Amino acid sequence: MPTAFVLINTEPGSMPEVAKAIRAVAGIDEAEMVYGIYDIVAKVKAETMDELKQIIAYKIRKIGKVLTTQTILVVDKKSPLSGAFSSLVTIRKIERGFSPEI
Repeated sequence: MPTAFVLINTEPGSMPEVAKAIRAVAGIDEAEMVYGIYDIVAKVKAETMDELKQIIAYKIRKIGKVLTTQTILVVDKKSPLSGAFSSLVTIRKIERGFSPEI
């Protein structure tokens, strides 16, 4: 199931109403207001990649007071890339002094 996290910037002072509008969109698994560079983080799930793109491009981005979005696709656990990503994370942790249990 294609999944993405969408990082959203809103007009100042509009986070609560935008978050509420995002939560009402079909396919939104979660949407939370956050502090930092972005105002809202939404988790989107869909049956197909095309449906995921439709939700992000034509539903989330068209909500009033949404200024910008940044989409991060989740690597499918069955994908060959997921093992590579996991290995990369372990390598990065070792480089920073983390010692994995073997």
